[in-house]
Amino acid sequence: MTQTTIMSMRGFSLDEAKILGGLGSILTLLGLAPFIGTALVVVGWVLVLAAIGLISVVAENRSILYNGIVGAGLQMVGAIGLYFVGLSIIGYFSGSGSSNPLGFYGSVFGWLMLLWVLAIVSSIFLYMSLKTIASKLNVGLFATAAIIYVVAEGTTIILIGFIIALIAQILFAVAFFTMPGKLPVGSSATAPCLPPAPITSSAVSADLRAPTSVRSFCANCGAKLETGTRFCPYCGTGTTAPSR
Repeated sequence: MTQTTIMSMRGFSLDEAKILGGLGSILTLLGLAPFIGTALVVVGWVLVLAAIGLISVVAENRSILYNGIVGAGLQMVGAIGLYFVGLSIIGYFSGSGSSNPLGFYGSVFGWLMLLWVLAIVSSIFLYMSLKTIASKLNVGLFATAAIIYVVAEGTTIILIGFIIALIAQILFAVAFFTMPGKLPVGSSATAPCLPPAPITSSAVSADLRAPTSVRSFCANCGAKLETGTRFCPYCGTGTTAPSR
């Protein structure tokens, strides 16, 4: 992304980010929907990531996008992984799976632990991204929801985390829908450098017309002198040194 592109989008409206992020957060709540739940979650995170990217461009802060890519990307990987783990469990109990119960349960446990770690790492990166967004847009709800989401992912192993995650996702949606449509005044977005004021001919001529003497009286004979006089008209004494 070039500096010219960034500068041209400084005044870009954030209304698109509000819609994308809000709808995306709502879709991530539908993960338990039969058959299409995983697809809805993936689409939801794609929309959230698009919103984060737009905010990153307008706020001129690349870390927002980089952290968002890692966080949302891992969330999508986790959703897909959880889908296939669910399929394997369904296949096992339907009689088409492995005949080794111990190996099957060990495999499922190992995959769930891996997905849990990915979820925690994902929530940390999302927290860093959304915390920066909160400071740029003056919407503290982003940071609050991000903290709750970290707690949720850390406690999913005891199941209560799923309920906390739903609360965090609802707060994400509210934060996106209530964010301002423009970057607030006083944010740290880089302002364009203004060129120095040109030196005009009138300013130069004014300097050339400036008086070279501020003397009022001749130092030799005491005669009164006009401003700018170089030599006393009465005694011929030079007026290069001021005297009053």
